Amino acid sequence: MPLRFDLSGASENATTHSRVTTFAAPMACGLQPASTRVLLHKEQHHALPQPPAQKLTFTIGASSHQAGLVRRFADPVLQRFGIGATPLDDTKCQRADDDANDQYTIRGNQSMCWAVLFKNNTGKKHPKSLLGDFGHAERLPAWIHLISGTAFGIYAAIRPVAITKEHTAAELWTTMSASAVSFCFLSSTIYHITSPSEKLAFFTRQLDYTGIYTAIAVGSVADYAIATRSFQNVSILSIIDGPLAALFTCAFFLFRRGLLPSSDTWSSYLGGCTVTFGLFRRMHIDKAHTGARQATSFLLVISSFVTTPSLFINLGLDNALVIIGLELGCLFAVVLGIFMDNAFVWPDVRLANGKGPLVLVCKPCGCIGSAHSFWHILSVVAAVKGAIGREFALSC
Repeated sequence: MPLRFDLSGASENATTHSRVTTFAAPMACGLQPASTRVLLHKEQHHALPQPPAQKLTFTIGASSHQAGLVRRFADPVLQRFGIGATPLDDTKCQRADDDANDQYTIRGNQSMCWAVLFKNNTGKKHPKSLLGDFGHAERLPAWIHLISGTAFGIYAAIRPVAITKEHTAAELWTTMSASAVSFCFLSSTIYHITSPSEKLAFFTRQLDYTGIYTAIAVGSVADYAIATRSFQNVSILSIIDGPLAALFTCAFFLFRRGLLPSSDTWSSYLGGCTVTFGLFRRMHIDKAHTGARQATSFLLVISSFVTTPSLFINLGLDNALVIIGLELGCLFAVVLGIFMDNAFVWPDVRLANGKGPLVLVCKPCGCIGSAHSFWHILSVVAAVKGAIGREFALSC
C-alpha cells in the first residue's frame, strides 16, 4: 500500500492576521466615517489576496494515479532495460519486441540450433537491425562457450596422458576441475541455444546454473588439494565445505524454480522503443531472489581464497604470491563481467540508442558484441587463468 504524506499545511502562512470588520449605516453621497475608512484600509493592507491552497503531497510506492517518489527515480534506470513503468506512445516509435522487429523468437519449423548458431530466417527484412537479416542475439554467446567448452574438454581428456606425471589427489582433482569447466561452458551453450523457447529454457536455465555451481565446487576442492599437497593433515569437513555450500545453493534455487510457473518468470530485455534493433532478448528471471542468486554466487567464487594460508606454508612465499595473483586476476575478470552484464549493461544500451560502438557489430556474421557476450569472454579468461594457476602450483 503506498504511503502518502500531506504537506499542504506547510505551504500556508504561519502568521494569522486579525481581520477587523466595521458595520456602518450607509452615508449620504457614499461618504464613510474616517474611522471606518482607516479600518478598511488596514484590512486591505494585511489581508492581501492569497492564491488557492494546493495540497503538497508525495508518495512512496506504487500508485494507480501517479508515480511515487521512489518510482520517479527508478523509471530512468528501468527504461534503460526497456521495462520502464512509464507507458510509451507506441505510435511515435518502433518497439524492439514488435513482430516486425523481433529476431529473437524462432519462427516456422526452423531448428533452434541452426537458427541460433547459423541462420535465423524470420521471413522478413530487418534494415535497422544490428544483426542483419539472419542474425540472432544468442549467437555470439553460444559460440564463445561452445568453443571454450570443447577446448576444456580436450584439455581434460589429454591431461592425464600428456601432462600428469604423478597420479596424486591434486592431479586427479585438477583434471576433474577441467572437466567441470567444460561441462559448465557446454551447458551454457545448450541454454543459449534453447533460450528463445519459454518451455525449454525453463529447464535449460537451471542446467546452466547447475554447471556453474559444479565448476565452482570441483574447482574449490582442486585448489584445496593443491594447497595442502593432496589433503595432507586436513579434516574431511574442510574438503567438503565448498561443495556442500554449492550443493545447498543449487538445491534451493531448483526447489524455488519448481514452485513457480514458467509464465511468472518469463521476462524480456530491451524490448521497448529503440533506435536500432537486434538486442531484444527473453529469459527466465529470479525476480525477488535475483540478489540472493548473485550474492551466493559471489561468495562461492571467493571461497577459494581460504586456501591462502596453506599456499604460503606448503609452496613458499614466491610461489604463493604468483598463485594468489592469478586467483585475483580470475576474480577481477568475473566481477568485471558481472558489472558489465548487470550494472553497466555496456554496450547494449548505447547500441540500442544508435550511439555505437559499431565495431562490436558484425552483420554478415549475425552477431553483436553484447554485454552478455563480454561476460562469456571474461568467464573464459577467468577459467584459463585458473587452469594456468593450478598447473603452476602443481609444478612447484
